[in-house]
Amino acid sequence: MKKNENRRKRRIFANQLHKEVLLLVFLAAIIPVIIVSLCLYYLIFNITASEIGIPEFIAYNIIPAAQKVTLILLVSAPTIIFLILIFAYKVSHKIVGPFDRIIRELDEIIEGKKKNHIALRKSDKFCPLVEKINKLLDKAKT
Repeated sequence: MKKNENRRKRRIFANQLHKEVLLLVFLAAIIPVIIVSLCLYYLIFNITASEIGIPEFIAYNIIPAAQKVTLILLVSAPTIIFLILIFAYKVSHKIVGPFDRIIRELDEIIEGKKKNHIALRKSDKFCPLVEKINKLLDKAKT
């Protein structure tokens, strides 16, 4: 049985570009979470302090509210960030993998090692580009 040449090796990151894309997505997810968390704590302390002028009552009211906010953030933030990263990983893998394959196969065509079309999976994001490259290769052969 012929081995499928279109299969990618199973690695966490396809290459440096894949790492950079996922780092960007991670930072785009974590930075807003940190900002929202700080704003929530600021609002809790600021609103409670402005409503109640007596310091002892402030502590009695703020601590339970802060504990609830902390619990919600500790459960929801990592879950949401994890889901975002899983989705970003799947999408970015459909971009980075075909990019590498196109470059590798074009190098092989330039060197004369390969004469047929570049093949990608239907779900890969560069299929329209590869179709145009294949048409260009056909025209160059004639």
